[in-house]
Amino acid sequence: MRYVYKGKKISVRVEEHRFPSGKTARMEIVEFVGAVVILPLIQDQVVLLRQYRPTVRDWIYEIPAGTLKPGEDPYECARRELEEETGYRPGRLVKMFEMYTSPGYSTEKLHAFLALDLQEGTPHLEAGEEITVAITPMRRVLEMIRKNQIRDAKTIATILYYQNFRQGLA
Repeated sequence: MRYVYKGKKISVRVEEHRFPSGKTARMEIVEFVGAVVILPLIQDQVVLLRQYRPTVRDWIYEIPAGTLKPGEDPYECARRELEEETGYRPGRLVKMFEMYTSPGYSTEKLHAFLALDLQEGTPHLEAGEEITVAITPMRRVLEMIRKNQIRDAKTIATILYYQNFRQGLA
């Protein structure tokens, strides 16, 4: 195993991996500490973000999310990121599920939360973030997903998970 890149958020390693079958293959693996995604609800409305993403050179709709700091508890990260990006503080934070975002090449695990009983505050955007908050009815958000107006995978997965399994979450 050797690292070909080590950065602030990601590292890339190349290794010869032995599979359970005994086969081997050269793998390029992106190491990423992990992240959170938060579905903030005000009654049946979603605190949706319209955010400029330089990687895709476009404005996209998504729900709040952010990177874990080394050793940080996912609940604390979710509280921090929600307040930084939207200004809202959750009265209740419910862990919904975990997922690997791209297990074919990345170690990233994403922790999905539901945020309820929100208390309004002031956003604290980081340098390099351009975000506007759009409080949007859930029915409209689902229509935006259906019409491919929301293209962010973590947002789609989290919202559809909530819509399908919300009993017992809140």
